[in-house]
Amino acid sequence: MSSPRRARPPIRDFLSRGWLFDMDGVLYRGKRPIPGAIRFLGEVQRRGIPYLLLTNHGCLTPLELSRKLARMGIRVPPARIYTSAEATAEWLAARGVRAVFALGEAGLRSALRRQEIRCARTRVQHVVVSLDRAMTYAKLRAACGWIARGARLIGTNPDPSYPVEDGQAPECGALLAAIESATGQKAIIIGKPSPAIFRQAAKRLGLPVHRLTMIGDRLDTDILGAKRAGARAILVLTGHSTRSMLRGAAARPDRIVEGLEELALAFRLEFGSK
Repeated sequence: MSSPRRARPPIRDFLSRGWLFDMDGVLYRGKRPIPGAIRFLGEVQRRGIPYLLLTNHGCLTPLELSRKLARMGIRVPPARIYTSAEATAEWLAARGVRAVFALGEAGLRSALRRQEIRCARTRVQHVVVSLDRAMTYAKLRAACGWIARGARLIGTNPDPSYPVEDGQAPECGALLAAIESATGQKAIIIGKPSPAIFRQAAKRLGLPVHRLTMIGDRLDTDILGAKRAGARAILVLTGHSTRSMLRGAAARPDRIVEGLEELALAFRLEFGSK
């Protein structure tokens, strides 16, 4: 006799929660919004539900990401976008760090400035790594040198690659792997799937972590991170992960939907239009 299927939590259970949205694969794919994304975000915004876009993207600032979304018709103010670079800078500031050796782009440098953390080349105790598409051997060697002198290695996210038109391009995780291999030091990760970014997102929203719901397309970052932190998680099947991947997943979502279009319809059916 087959075991009974676990009942799915009804949509009403999620309404009083804060929502965290991944971006690529959830709200858009390439340069186009995913069906239902604009409608569902509109439902969340109209109902006054606290939300953030929670992304491991660390290259662009929240303002730049907001403008990128606007070009697709997705309207989200910069204050509602929380990147792994922002989370990393806040994590460092909370520990009294005031200078770092940084490998990264505008998104990381801007986040560090907002927390009054200097990008320095002398007397640093932390090496912070994000995606740096202008990476050079000299930069990698300098980072390894600081670690050899006692600096801690901090990574904005562990993603090894990201999709591009002709395949996959190296992401922050690939750069971290090179430094870890050369130094023997394992990086402290702040972005997904680390619980740190979820705790800090909860603080931004003024909610405890267990009152958050993460909507993501990756079992290994979005869903795993949410469950590690104590939040709920909804997997959408419009991006990276598929149902077949659930069998070997380290964490299972509380609910699986085909996409945000399904969630938008469920909201309207249960609560009506507003």
